[in-house]
Amino acid sequence: MSANYLEYFAASMVENLSEMAGMEAQSNPPAPQETAFASKGFAVIIGITGKRAGRVILDTREETARKLSAAINGEECDEEFVLDTMAELTNIVSGNGITTVNNNNPGMGMMLTPPSIFIGSELTLVSPKLNAEVVTVTTPVGEILLSIGFEGGK
Repeated sequence: MSANYLEYFAASMVENLSEMAGMEAQSNPPAPQETAFASKGFAVIIGITGKRAGRVILDTREETARKLSAAINGEECDEEFVLDTMAELTNIVSGNGITTVNNNNPGMGMMLTPPSIFIGSELTLVSPKLNAEVVTVTTPVGEILLSIGFEGGK
């Protein structure tokens, strides 16, 4: 996968955390990700379709998701509202990332699928046939892993 693609998504995450939650965040350089990895406990997955099939995963701890949702909404949130908020944050970040990819690579025609959320301890996320990279985004309420993978890699 082109590291530039992941950088678009990471920049979108940092920018949206600032705008939506008033949080300063920093992202680390991209790193390769194993096909199977242990979730921190709260994962939002969005598929990518078009010329390049793939997926985006936002993975964090449940406590971080609750705190982040509270910061975005200005109040404590019940479980359903946390789910909605985190799905929407991932959708916005992914949408901005895909728009940047499409604008810089005419003809890609990439689009997103609706988000799916997985919650629980001891979750292993597996993305066979995808070459993925991950960026760790550090926020005041905890770390967020942002993983982007495409079929066949670059």
